[in-house]
Amino acid sequence: MATARKHSAGRQVAQILPSAVRRSRSLTGFAGAGCALAFILLGLLVRNEIPSVDRWFVDNVVVVPGSPLHQMALVLSTVTVLSCAAVLVAVALRAWWHRPRRGADLLWCVTLLLSCGLLAALQFAFRRPGPPGQPEGFSYPSGHASVAGAFAMLAVVIAAVFVRKWLSAVLALQGGALLVTMAARVALAEHYVTDVLGAVLGVCAIGLLGGSAVKRWWVEDVPRHRDPA
Repeated sequence: MATARKHSAGRQVAQILPSAVRRSRSLTGFAGAGCALAFILLGLLVRNEIPSVDRWFVDNVVVVPGSPLHQMALVLSTVTVLSCAAVLVAVALRAWWHRPRRGADLLWCVTLLLSCGLLAALQFAFRRPGPPGQPEGFSYPSGHASVAGAFAMLAVVIAAVFVRKWLSAVLALQGGALLVTMAARVALAEHYVTDVLGAVLGVCAIGLLGGSAVKRWWVEDVPRHRDPA
């Protein structure tokens, strides 16, 4: 009798799970599409003009070149990117050590990371002139914020799926490091505020759309039951 109840519960889980996964994937996909649309619209909006919010930050937040604050911002803009990478490596190693992944999982992680990191190449598509600290290049989206966001997003995804007890810590560490990276790039006058916000929107778009496309990541920990013979 107990065995029959277990098999019945297993069949119920198998029936409920697909619809729940589809709903989750749909919501994640819609959120990713929204971020992608916002990323594109923001890039088109700022490519030929400087919004008032960007002007305000340039006038009031940018630090004096050569000052101690400028040197600190320069160091932080690099250290925080490296710290995001270090946290990602730690989370990935913990996940793979706890439960070795298949090659397809690793390939998906690398593809997602490279896709986010290559957001910076879209600077040549939007061709937005940079602020005073970057007079000869294009600035939308921010390259540093794109790379830091790529590391942070993938670390959060891996933690959420495979190392859930680490999720809160990873969110705090990666979110804090990403915010510091964004602030440092603006303070150095290397990017406008909308440049770093656009990078975050682009990273979120790729992460959400990529996550919604890989449904087995979201059902990995659900026990599988066999029907009775």
